[in-house]
Amino acid sequence: MSIVPLDVERCDITSLLEMLEEIPDPRRSRGKIYSLSFLLAVILVATLTGAKCPRELHRRAADLPQPLLARLGAPLDHFRGSWRTPSEKTIRLLLKKIDVDALDAAFGGWLYAQAARGQVALAIDGKVLRGAWSGEDTQVRLLSAMLQGQGVVIAQVRVPDDTNEITVVEELVGKLPKIPGTPAVTLDAVHAQHATAELLVKAGLDYILTIKGNQPTLQRKIFELVLPLLQEAPNHEIEERGHGRIKNWMTWTTKADEIDFPHAATAGVIRRDEFDLTGTRISREHALILTSVSPKNATAEYLHTHIRGHWGIENEIHYTRDTAWREDANPTYTGNTNHSLASFRNLAIGVIRLNGTRKIKETLEHVAADRYRALPLLATVCNRSTR
Repeated sequence: MSIVPLDVERCDITSLLEMLEEIPDPRRSRGKIYSLSFLLAVILVATLTGAKCPRELHRRAADLPQPLLARLGAPLDHFRGSWRTPSEKTIRLLLKKIDVDALDAAFGGWLYAQAARGQVALAIDGKVLRGAWSGEDTQVRLLSAMLQGQGVVIAQVRVPDDTNEITVVEELVGKLPKIPGTPAVTLDAVHAQHATAELLVKAGLDYILTIKGNQPTLQRKIFELVLPLLQEAPNHEIEERGHGRIKNWMTWTTKADEIDFPHAATAGVIRRDEFDLTGTRISREHALILTSVSPKNATAEYLHTHIRGHWGIENEIHYTRDTAWREDANPTYTGNTNHSLASFRNLAIGVIRLNGTRKIKETLEHVAADRYRALPLLATVCNRSTR
């Protein structure tokens, strides 16, 4: 049973509600009972309890305590003397018809505004919603941009069924919030394209690309350039122990003057060795890196940090959505529902992370046990002792 926190009125969620009000309402004006901002806020709170589909969203919304519903902007049922909650049909139709581009833009811009300032690095990567099919042989795919180090998605677009991730990078970059300076963007090997490098630099971004066999000539040139470096001491080295393994990363960098690729300035190689606790090597991998960042700034430590940060998008966003909300097992496929559910999960992860918590699933269980615990997560002004 939820208990009203003594300082619940000090949790200011005005900023969130104002952001939600800016999203276009796909419903007809006639017959509307609920404001769009209320419906979206209720869906977010239900998502923060771990609800995975429209049916569960409705059930969790119906269980929200009356004072919390009022705080989110619920309309009053004068006949019953209580604050109303939306039906499953209302939630289902809204998720199906909502403008997902506007949803992602609003969510991403608001999360970025709440995020810590300083030097920003982004990771761009795609995810297939394995349970969501848009056709007989086509699964829904999304491309996202995440703030490295914070695990917060600030932009997302859907990849059209008849194309691939490469073709929508420009659209994704165009949806990024205004970021001062020249942020670095990490991308995996599929995006090692001349056109992609040009559009990123033109947009005021620096690229950091992993180079693999899909670009054999470029891969060979970089390998030939960095091969002599492997005979020398690394420019940066770090070792970590955990889960019965010892992991060692060594990084070398050099100028990329000889590489025929747009704006290429620095090349590097990261060697990752994994050992068991007896010191026996289990695996060795090499990652070839190419970046537009100057050698002065693209130090070995810089490349190591950003590449490790890029690999984090899988664990911090994709894996989290799968484990916390069982996204890959969700067969929802109607209209924009699968995309909009992913957007709300990104927002839920973002507000949790921005409150200094990394344990997403435990936080969802914590909120599910007492729905009022969602308020401090959504607030921009709140007594920190309640968090």
